[in-house]
Amino acid sequence: MNSVCVDKNSRKFTLFGLKPDCSEERLWRPVRVKKIALIWPKGYDPTYSIPLPYGYLKSNIDESRYEVRIFDNTILNRLAADELFKQDLQEFNPDLVGVSTWSPMSIEALDCLKVAKELNPEVITCIGGAHATSYHEKIVGAKGVDFLFRGEADLSFSVFLEQLEKQDPDFFNVKGLIFRGKESVIANDLDREEDLDKIKIPDYDSIQLDYYVRNGYRWNCPPKINAPVWITRGCPYRCGYCAAPELNGKPIRTHSIPYMIEWIKYLYFQRGVRWVNILDDNFTYHKKYAKEFCRAVIDLRLKGLRFGTPNGIRMERGDKELWTLMKQAGWQTLMVAPETGSEKTIKRMDKDLDLKIVPRIVKEIHEVGLKVQGFLILGYPGESKEDLLATRELILKCAFNFVFLASFQPLPGTPIYKELVSNKELPEGLLPHSYSDGTRAYMPDALKKFNFPKFILQTHLLMMINDPKNLPYHLSLMFKLFAPRQIFKKVILIFFYSLFPKRQAGETLIFSPANQQNQVAQSQDIEENSSFIYPPMHQQAQSLQAEKTKEEA
Repeated sequence: MNSVCVDKNSRKFTLFGLKPDCSEERLWRPVRVKKIALIWPKGYDPTYSIPLPYGYLKSNIDESRYEVRIFDNTILNRLAADELFKQDLQEFNPDLVGVSTWSPMSIEALDCLKVAKELNPEVITCIGGAHATSYHEKIVGAKGVDFLFRGEADLSFSVFLEQLEKQDPDFFNVKGLIFRGKESVIANDLDREEDLDKIKIPDYDSIQLDYYVRNGYRWNCPPKINAPVWITRGCPYRCGYCAAPELNGKPIRTHSIPYMIEWIKYLYFQRGVRWVNILDDNFTYHKKYAKEFCRAVIDLRLKGLRFGTPNGIRMERGDKELWTLMKQAGWQTLMVAPETGSEKTIKRMDKDLDLKIVPRIVKEIHEVGLKVQGFLILGYPGESKEDLLATRELILKCAFNFVFLASFQPLPGTPIYKELVSNKELPEGLLPHSYSDGTRAYMPDALKKFNFPKFILQTHLLMMINDPKNLPYHLSLMFKLFAPRQIFKKVILIFFYSLFPKRQAGETLIFSPANQQNQVAQSQDIEENSSFIYPPMHQQAQSLQAEKTKEEA
């Protein structure tokens, strides 16, 4: 076995400054990966999230060479510690285990990799997803993690698998990969494929799309047979609360129109999809492209096909012609996200939006026959009661058909998270409990005694009073988006907290001081591995070195 040294002078990479844990020479061995286990950790909300990243990974590798099995712990409602999960994973006996994670379930995701290592110390482990990308400097040193992917891995994952089999693997050629070198942690340039048409559409069967739809997956659309698509990638903006630019880069990249039309036709004719959810962060950024897409869809004349943009659109990038085309193409509702009605808060967010134009644009959209939903954040750092009242004023002025009033969540890796940690307003490692259940990991000082449920209830009631004609839509949407039992429970809680505001703290603030300490301790259990990033190689290196020493003696 030949030894291969990592020559940092001949390569381009980023150093993170973690202490090296390697010997003078790095010894590698080829590894043939045949079985790949992709774990979807428990914690995702199955009404609006499915393992789409795994669908992309599976369709963009050579399926004749690899057996890929997705372990969906969200569907099966099981944790990494559950014996059935351990038994299933051990029975499959994978050569490589991968996990993708958001911040709320990141600790559970790491636990899945730890379990995989316990069952087989030589298994190769990888982690990716939003949390791994935005918080990579912490996660790369976590126990059980061999490799980390930042950003997109649709194409680079296949390159990674090929390198594993080489006698002298060159991980520097794997875009987005972070791994340990001889002297420090090496972070390759991110994978920002400009020609998105090189990426095959996700394997919807492998991620059990039909099962998800039957059991409530809809992400802000009626209970129809729906599917998510990703038309454009990238975000050029700088919003302090968002990690999208880091995840997908700043330049907006697009699939070609013919590519997208074939994708739409496949979903419609072969899968029976009647509602397509476009997951893009900035679908309308390139106005000309968005119009071309709509015109191409209109020309298809597919009966009953509808579209949604649940992540919202940049309203200032559109015009009345675009809104009209979207209506004709199958949109019924547009989601816009001013985030706040407060001038102070919009500046604090670094959101490039003039709030004065919002009512005019919403009116334009209404005029072409589309309903408008608004997404707004409550409890952003520095906010006061006056800022929330300004948000309510904007809501009523715009006459939204429905609004989503979300709790501010400090997402690790975002500018605002770093600022809060730096100012000691937030403990390093504190993670949001959920993105969707209204619990809060952070509360501004001026709002710690504020009755949020009462505010939300009053806002919705005022919307109904201001526009009684919208009441049927308002109520119908709630019953389409949520199970009746959930709605009943939420309404009861809102009325209860409206009457007894002092009792809301336990529900509104998920983290008591004790819980904070516990979670931070778990999150900071990110110690550097005692072995290489690649334990099997390290073990072999030790063995070979011992033999060499023995021979010399």
